[in-house]
Amino acid sequence: MSSEQVTTGAIELRYTLTSDDLRDGVAAQQRGIWRRGLVALLTVPPLLGLAEGFVRLEVWELPADAVSIIVVASLLLALVIVGFSVLLYRLLLLLVYRWQARLILRGNPWLSQPIQTTVTDTGVHVSNATGESRSSWSQYPLYHESDQSFVLLASRGLGAMALVLPKRGLVGEDAARLRAVLDTHCHRRSRS
Repeated sequence: MSSEQVTTGAIELRYTLTSDDLRDGVAAQQRGIWRRGLVALLTVPPLLGLAEGFVRLEVWELPADAVSIIVVASLLLALVIVGFSVLLYRLLLLLVYRWQARLILRGNPWLSQPIQTTVTDTGVHVSNATGESRSSWSQYPLYHESDQSFVLLASRGLGAMALVLPKRGLVGEDAARLRAVLDTHCHRRSRS
């Protein structure tokens, strides 16, 4: 975050939020939270089962050439288990994020109305038919950029407030200008 102020004009966005936009917001908000334990949870039980199979087969009593074949096959099986666990992890996260985004949209029907957002040096102004909100940059110290949107975050914690700004909503602007304003006022959240 730079101490100098960017002196650019207002950046306008006009959009209607979709569940995909909100999925980006949920994913940015929860980035890295599930990673620590979920891959281990998906990987360790099959590997323990493999180890139990070795004990039951009494591998140490087999001839040397058979043991080497079993060890190589087991290592390949362990790699397959880890790869499958990572794929399953990604699929589970995709399903959880999609489910959470749909719940948010269902519980907040005003999110489905057309929204106009103005980003300036002083903060973010969001308005739609039911109301408006003004936020200073101190409320959103972090942001995350995905292929489809910028997500402003209130903190790194689970359940922190998030504001999704879809790139498709930029009115006559390019994403580089918005990115420059965000880089000036917010810290880019790492991809951890």
